[in-house]
Amino acid sequence: MVNVGIIGADSPMAGEIIRILINHPEVDIVSLFAPNLLGRNISSVHHGLIGENPLYFSDKINLEEVDFLAITQPNEIAQNIIDKVLEKENLKLTFFEDDFPQQTINENSEIGLSEINRKALVRGAKMAFIPSPVAVPPLISLVPLANFLLLNSDINIQVSLPADMSDKFNEDKEAKLIENQLKEKQNSFNGKVKLKISSDHLSDRAQKTLISLACSLPLDEIEKIYEQIYDDHNFTFLTRNAVNTAEVEGTQKTVINLNKPDSDTLIIETVSDARLRGGAGDVVHVMNLFFGLHEKTGLHLKPSRF
Repeated sequence: MVNVGIIGADSPMAGEIIRILINHPEVDIVSLFAPNLLGRNISSVHHGLIGENPLYFSDKINLEEVDFLAITQPNEIAQNIIDKVLEKENLKLTFFEDDFPQQTINENSEIGLSEINRKALVRGAKMAFIPSPVAVPPLISLVPLANFLLLNSDINIQVSLPADMSDKFNEDKEAKLIENQLKEKQNSFNGKVKLKISSDHLSDRAQKTLISLACSLPLDEIEKIYEQIYDDHNFTFLTRNAVNTAEVEGTQKTVINLNKPDSDTLIIETVSDARLRGGAGDVVHVMNLFFGLHEKTGLHLKPSRF
């Protein structure tokens, strides 16, 4: 069993993580650090958990009892733990890219996105930063092209997020992260990533991404590249139908549609759940990889309203 602790356990992101982990067959939640709520049941903050395992907020985090730590809020304690994690042989952790400075991200941490970094996550990594829901779908969508040296132009990305999330992310910062990751995969890429974030008032969970770039390769050849790369991945899928948010809400899935309006332009559309991809789902996904569990453990499809 993996003993899990959460710092910032009263945050909305922590609530999403707890709702996944509370029924994860290989996890014991041993510490929920939220000093201002000491002794209160988690259901007083994270609704929907009444009647589940009785868990309570704590004002202590014992690193000797924890195998995996999810940091959901930046604070002094979280930064101190990140600084010391390499001293703890059995401790692994995740944190969110937007919560910590670039120096913290660069030092001893891996990008926590299986589709582009699975080998490193299963081969001894101790820390991973989770990129934001703004960056995750574009990276998943574009890395296959980078792997085949097919990024040869500027890239225009339009991201539509749930209304309560759209103002939380900096366009320039997210564009630079995407650009840097693409250059790591394709050294010859010298284009610019141009990113715009907008708000979608129709969904409280779904994220939609529209990407356009120059690409002269025929559509069927491009589809073969994506199918080849994501054939052994459990959460990313190619579809020839128009992407629909109902396919992904409440799941860890990212669904991609490719289209060529003319011979020289490629349009990539993706949908995902913005509270799981680039959020709680990726935290659990990375945890599974850290500890040699199957990627889908605890992340199987749940019943939904559809």
